[in-house]
Amino acid sequence: MNVASLAPLRVCGAAPPLEELIALASQHSLPMQLSLSASYVGEEFAQVDPALRVESGRPDDGDPAPGLTYAGYSPSQRGRFLAWCAAPQSHACLAFQQLLLANLEAGLCEGGERARSVRKVLTQLEQSASWQPVQGFWRVALLARWLEQDGLALAEWLTQAALPADLAGVALGLQALLGAALTAGEARTVSKLWRLPAADLSEATLAFRLRSLAATLSTEPLQFGLKQLGPAAEHFLPWRCHHRDLRIEIPQPNIRRGLEPLLVDLALSEEPPDFLGKEATDPEAASGQKELAHTYLVVEFRQSRSEYFLTALRQAQRRSTFLQLLDEDRHLVYRVTFRKNEMSYFWQLWNYVHSWSTTRIYCNGQELQNWQVYPYSQYLR
Repeated sequence: MNVASLAPLRVCGAAPPLEELIALASQHSLPMQLSLSASYVGEEFAQVDPALRVESGRPDDGDPAPGLTYAGYSPSQRGRFLAWCAAPQSHACLAFQQLLLANLEAGLCEGGERARSVRKVLTQLEQSASWQPVQGFWRVALLARWLEQDGLALAEWLTQAALPADLAGVALGLQALLGAALTAGEARTVSKLWRLPAADLSEATLAFRLRSLAATLSTEPLQFGLKQLGPAAEHFLPWRCHHRDLRIEIPQPNIRRGLEPLLVDLALSEEPPDFLGKEATDPEAASGQKELAHTYLVVEFRQSRSEYFLTALRQAQRRSTFLQLLDEDRHLVYRVTFRKNEMSYFWQLWNYVHSWSTTRIYCNGQELQNWQVYPYSQYLR
């Protein structure tokens, strides 16, 4: 068998040494940090040496242990591995899968034509039922998509990919870093992975509600999730590799915590939600402002980075007196009014918003300080 013809494999004498591979990655300006692991001693884990003896057609001597190098395989195991690499869509033992994935990772780091060849192989393997349950495979596939730096292509891929649920949040975070918006197809796919009720909605309904959500957040949902992570979202962190001699670092912002409540909220809306509310230029809203003096309590708040912001906003939107206004600086202000017989609803909302710097409260037309608001307060009489 011509080992060099097996494109994804790093063959001794044909593939560049790891030290040179790191230089190649730098030349291609790949969006990652690449270095050698501390355990590397000059003999690469994933390389295939064509000088080693290969036997085929001999009795099977069992599968190699996971993590074993090609050189550590028996001659018949090498023969089985190389034969499988010619058509790797079929099932194989864990050791064979790990060694192939390590070779694919190194090929991605080379960049250029080598990386394009690896991406082609990955695309073929994505359709294989043997590879779809392998979580490590999807990490390599996601790494390939990140190195392409094409947010729209990543979004399209995520609509179809059978990604593990715990990796989907990172994939969407990387998409957010690339500036591509969440699509209705992605929202539906991710909802299935996370077992959310939005999975039962049509893409047309999801598309409408995502636009409405972006309007109420004043930002695209993925960007909202990214902002919840702060500057740490762009930090380069060690990426769990199959190739034990390489240390790869890329950003890994997992935005599931910020995004999941949004998807749940959209699914629970009985009607396509009107998140835009009523602006101050609306005659009905203006009329409502004239009645403020006859209202017992008025609570106003703006967008917050608090993890409870969306919960508070949902509670406010359930009130018939909810308004969404624009202040003089064109910033969104959420306003809810309460009468004396609605204090239980007021305290539910107040528990979420009282500590936010943008929260304002008025009692009978007079602004109060937050410290003046507590049960049975004399200032609320």
